[in-house]
Amino acid sequence: MAAVVGSRRMRRLQAGLVYAALIALTVIFLFPLLWVLGLSLKTRLQVFADPPLFIWWPTLENYIDVLGRSDFLLAFVNTLIVASSAVTLSLCVGVPAAYAFARFPFAGRSFLFFALLVMRMLPPIAVLVPMYVLFGKLGLATTRLSVVLAYSTFALPLVVWIMRGFFEDLPKELEESAWIDGAGRYRAFGSIVLPLAKPGIAAAGILCLQLAWNDFLFAAVLTNNATQTLPVKMMSFSAGDSGVD
Repeated sequence: MAAVVGSRRMRRLQAGLVYAALIALTVIFLFPLLWVLGLSLKTRLQVFADPPLFIWWPTLENYIDVLGRSDFLLAFVNTLIVASSAVTLSLCVGVPAAYAFARFPFAGRSFLFFALLVMRMLPPIAVLVPMYVLFGKLGLATTRLSVVLAYSTFALPLVVWIMRGFFEDLPKELEESAWIDGAGRYRAFGSIVLPLAKPGIAAAGILCLQLAWNDFLFAAVLTNNATQTLPVKMMSFSAGDSGVD
């Protein structure tokens, strides 16, 4: 009996130590996020107070100031439109292309897939000027569509690379069973393959959204005051020698 009680105490002690370690790690990882959140709820004087203030009366004047600017809301809407459009276009083109790479043997498949990866490896600055000239010739300069196309150029290879491996891991027997039941290639792709590929599509969509939402270089060159996105607009919060507001 004593051995059983001792074993239970040991398990409880081990569990307590594990939870204590997890709580400590959670606090460590969340502290930077909480600190930044705290800075947004301070005045400028409180932000630069020495020593730092850990207890203060929160203020929402920073949020009121930012959200009250019409140009900030316009930049947010532009970012939302551009990012969602780039993700949608990349997925609509990249997912079927990845399925073709995974299922159809055709001449030059390896070379074409490698060419897509090379496009993803190129530094954005290397294609920025040619894109700007091309969009200017097409009359798309300083429009949202030009930014969407630029983002899709770099997001599409990422989608194809991720989804190709995902489709290759799906058993072909599922599609063959659908063919036997009378479904065609497109019906099997839409009803069988796509539902099973939802996790991969979600992962690819998140990565594309992160790429489009955070980009500064293309947005800074291919947009104007009416079409600029949040990363570009946030540069205006720099107050020069007085720091960043």
